[in-house]
Amino acid sequence: MALYMVSLEHAPERCPGVDLGVRDRVLRMSAELNETLGNRGCEFRGGWVGKSSHQTWLILDGPDAHAIDDAVIDMGLATWNRTAIYPIITMEEAFGGLPND
Repeated sequence: MALYMVSLEHAPERCPGVDLGVRDRVLRMSAELNETLGNRGCEFRGGWVGKSSHQTWLILDGPDAHAIDDAVIDMGLATWNRTAIYPIITMEEAFGGLPND
């Protein structure tokens, strides 16, 4: 398994706080999150929302970027967000990989 950051951004008019259809989708997604991710071999590690910037960031653990992409689609996040998926490592892993001169 490997960590991936999923960056999501939507238009203000497509915000779950404004668009009732998107809000209902987010509530459904929230209730089914672990099951949906598990179906792709992925796990939720954390998430943050920038309300005024209409951005969301998720940290997901998964077998590969294709599984993460499939999970994002399965969750319905790609229907109202522009998405970007980045492979990431923890700070501890990054520090441990530095040369020790």
